[in-house]
Amino acid sequence: MPRRTTRLAATDWVDAALGLITTEGVASVKINRLCAVLEVTKGSFYWHFDDIDALWEAMAQRWHETHNSRPTELNALASVPADERVVTLATMLMSDRNLTVETAIRDWARTNPRIAATVQQIDRDVFDVIYSAMIELDLGEIRARLIAGLLVYAGIGYIHGHGSLPNPTPDELRTAISGLLSPARDH
Repeated sequence: MPRRTTRLAATDWVDAALGLITTEGVASVKINRLCAVLEVTKGSFYWHFDDIDALWEAMAQRWHETHNSRPTELNALASVPADERVVTLATMLMSDRNLTVETAIRDWARTNPRIAATVQQIDRDVFDVIYSAMIELDLGEIRARLIAGLLVYAGIGYIHGHGSLPNPTPDELRTAISGLLSPARDH
């Protein structure tokens, strides 16, 4: 195996593992496979992580950081109508890369309390962004909370069922969200 001349950082391992999930699936995240991809020995892995669980926890943390940057990206769209921001968030969350890693992280969260806490925080963060947009649309606190919750629950369901159900396009999402909001605006 060729040896690297530069030292890897822990983030290099995390990025490689997330890349493997995207290209080869969850089962590919093994120390030997990562070493082959990064062209290093196992000693390099153990320099940064105690075990594969520690890598997965770092991956979950990185995923949380990635999700934390999304509300910032959406806030940069402040001039865009609130319902369009919700569609933009939904479209970002429905990307193939996001779905593959999100599914893996959520599966891992079932057996790891630290990762479960990260997933719960991500869900709260997404809820907060959507809830804020609903408040901006003058839906009132109760209706805004209910619609935001419904959209988050639908998103979580989509993560788990996207492989066996039709995938909506951004235009279909826009139509569905507008339809969901229209009756609420009339009351």
